Amino acid sequence: MRWNRRRWLLRALITLPLGGLGGALVAGGCGSAEPPCGEPWNPCLITNEDGTSNGVCGGKCVIQPKESFHKPMLLWIGDPDDPEPACEDLTGFGLQSRDTEQIAPTRSFRFRSLLPGDEPCPTCSCSVPSCSMPEIVAAHSHPSCENTPAATLRPFNPPRVWTGECTSPGTVPAEEFSAIWIAPGPDGSCTPSTVGEPSPPKSPAKIAVACSGVVMSNWCPEIGDVCMVDQQETNVPPGWRYCMIARYDEISECYPPAGPGERPRFSDKLTFYDRDLTRSCEPCVCGPSLMPRECVARVSAYSDRACSEGALLGTTTVTAGEVDRCLRPEEEGAALGSIRAEWEVNHVGFCDPAGGEPRPTTVCCLPEPEG
Repeated sequence: MRWNRRRWLLRALITLPLGGLGGALVAGGCGSAEPPCGEPWNPCLITNEDGTSNGVCGGKCVIQPKESFHKPMLLWIGDPDDPEPACEDLTGFGLQSRDTEQIAPTRSFRFRSLLPGDEPCPTCSCSVPSCSMPEIVAAHSHPSCENTPAATLRPFNPPRVWTGECTSPGTVPAEEFSAIWIAPGPDGSCTPSTVGEPSPPKSPAKIAVACSGVVMSNWCPEIGDVCMVDQQETNVPPGWRYCMIARYDEISECYPPAGPGERPRFSDKLTFYDRDLTRSCEPCVCGPSLMPRECVARVSAYSDRACSEGALLGTTTVTAGEVDRCLRPEEEGAALGSIRAEWEVNHVGFCDPAGGEPRPTTVCCLPEPEG
């Protein structure tokens, strides 16, 4: 076989427009053409058995796939118990080479279908959202809490899982700070997770394998068609179809059916899934809270270590998931000795899980011949 040599030569010809070849081409079938017509570097015009022209396409002319689809391929569809064919075993007569060629030797996809009730992916769940008090507090040397090169920060963090009670991480002398920097509390939003193990899928209704070969542009009589080299009907065994496969795992639209007298389009829509279903499951996510979620804490700072009302330095509100706050003491010359907090707003809401579905792949095929 001369597949590797022909493939390189055919690809090199992709830049040659069909019209530019006309002066050097001889009308008629390749078998009757005299050299140099018919050589790999100078393909000749192909006349089909019904007398129509196939341009210089020694194969099957099909409509150009949409941009969101791969180049056209041969797709075999069978039952789960059927032996899966090998792409390299697809061979046929080359109209240009006058020899036996591999017509679509590269296996590109392996698919399966799903039966009603199949749930091959794990169940998704969402944690209950929560409101948490700020975890990071510091005495800042700058009165606006700006992080200038000369600014200093002295940690004044409350204990872990702080619920707002009075706490005294220590004492910061007045000369060592000008403001109190408070980071917002943890977001506390819903976290997605999986529940249990996915149930083994039932036997698929169908399995499929896609094989790809050489596809050339500008070789067919119709502008916009592409040539599936050596993949004419006489070379394609029963059970195979001409199809285009979506590049992305989502539902895509096929071409509308061809009208009377129009050439066939990739209009038969099929849906398949990756043969390894666990690899094609959508990740679990948590949708927006179905109830307004808001966590606003009122944080107060004191000059003594007991949160006494007479020692109050100031108060500010901190909203979870938003910007940090800078609390400047109302009284100058006072030390920082303690902090306490209480909820001003504590609405957690709840979330609905999403995802956990197998990603479908859209396959669009030419209609099967009638009869």
